[in-house]
Amino acid sequence: MKLTRHLAGYLPVNLASAIAAFGGVFVFTRLLSPDEYGRYALCLSLMALLHTLTLTWVEAAGFRFHARAAAQGRLPDHFRTGIALIWRSLLLAILVWAVVYLFLRGVPGYARILPWIAVLMPLATILKFALEAHRAGQDVGRFARVQTAQILLGFTLGALLAWQTGLGAAAPFAGLAVAAGLLAVRESAFVFHSARGGKVDGEFKRQWAGYGWPIAAALALDLLLSAADRFLIAAFLGEGAVGAYAAGYGVADKTVLLICAWAEGAVGAYAAGYGVADKTVLLICAWAAMAGAPLIMAAYETRGPDGAAREARGLIRTLLLFGMPAASGLALVADPLSRAMIGEDLREAARPIIPWIAFAGLLNGLLIHYASEAFQLARRTGLRAALMTVPAGLNIVLNLLLLPALGVMGAVYATVLSYAAGVGLLALVGRSLVALPWPARDAMKTALACLAMWPVIALIPSMPAWPELFAKALAGGASFAIAAFALDAGGARGFLNSLSGRSASHRDA
Repeated sequence: MKLTRHLAGYLPVNLASAIAAFGGVFVFTRLLSPDEYGRYALCLSLMALLHTLTLTWVEAAGFRFHARAAAQGRLPDHFRTGIALIWRSLLLAILVWAVVYLFLRGVPGYARILPWIAVLMPLATILKFALEAHRAGQDVGRFARVQTAQILLGFTLGALLAWQTGLGAAAPFAGLAVAAGLLAVRESAFVFHSARGGKVDGEFKRQWAGYGWPIAAALALDLLLSAADRFLIAAFLGEGAVGAYAAGYGVADKTVLLICAWAEGAVGAYAAGYGVADKTVLLICAWAAMAGAPLIMAAYETRGPDGAAREARGLIRTLLLFGMPAASGLALVADPLSRAMIGEDLREAARPIIPWIAFAGLLNGLLIHYASEAFQLARRTGLRAALMTVPAGLNIVLNLLLLPALGVMGAVYATVLSYAAGVGLLALVGRSLVALPWPARDAMKTALACLAMWPVIALIPSMPAWPELFAKALAGGASFAIAAFALDAGGARGFLNSLSGRSASHRDA
């Protein structure tokens, strides 16, 4: 099965992402002070927001139209158009960055970080454009090698700089910039070589803008969906409450810039747990989507909506098969996980938030990596952006209603409900564009297999954090695997058979 082969090919990327996500929480909450960690988290969010608003549209359009350009024999024009649009977008990114720098240059600590962001953004963009070309062209091996090297090298250099230098919160960004620079040399050569003989095509530019800018708007609204609650927590409950919320939410790539000047220490606590819960599940969803999305896109271009729907069934079953037990498992091991991964100053506040945010991460993964696919296939990304205003607005309303009564947990409940509303809305409207399947029976079977983890994990006694975490993770994983195979949840038997067949073919070769 092609999806299974791609899942195996993309596995190194997701293992590297897991190492960096967990390692970032573990290392940086210990090497950086709470204020520095908050500064790092907020600038990470700032960089994500700047990138999304100015550069992501080119990367997304480059992936979407690669297969069509290849089918037309016009890949050089495709790459040449992409290069031209990247340069224009970088000018906009530099302008926006300059405004932010003028705004923050007098705030202690930020002036050291922002130059590294200025260096990193153009390098990351050309690298991402090349990686999206590899992914769209189904060159899994090269994509995996480059992306894995970028993630691990960036994290390792950042950790070393934080440990051995006085860069503080700027160290992770310096590590990312150096890693991106080293890899961008070769990948930029690939991009320019692929563009040789091509020309900038006006029709391509219009198609890319019509598709890509709404994608950027929708992603910006997704950032708002995740970040608005932090403003409201600070307004209703104060900075300490923002810190408690952040500790359960983890590596805060969606935190709001404007609270950086007066809540960075609290946000450091908030940032410590988000990656432990939300990011873990999102990594798994991204792994499945990384393998499945190019297959769906190619099927849509060659066989139409029916072909895309057939490929999508494999993707959604895989998302459920891996994402649901990941969220359930994180909820069940929240105590040893927080003790093992999060620094002592931030640990207690993170623990009660992790289970809820684990399921919010699953909903967010389904929203980004599956429910949105119909709009991207049909090139109705403007409609998706308009629809995303509903869960983003709902999140603000629910926070206003729940925060005064329930405190920080009100923001947590608002996040979960808003993501659920977003998934439901996009799934409902998306069916009128491309009828992607939502297999309820597979979801029910997978949920039953997840329930099998609870009594097994509950039987394991308390012990030091790491042994308890590993024991519960192994026991929970084994119990889920047995139950999933017995129920054939999410096509578990077929998935295992395809892996076995792939291994046998490799041995025969």
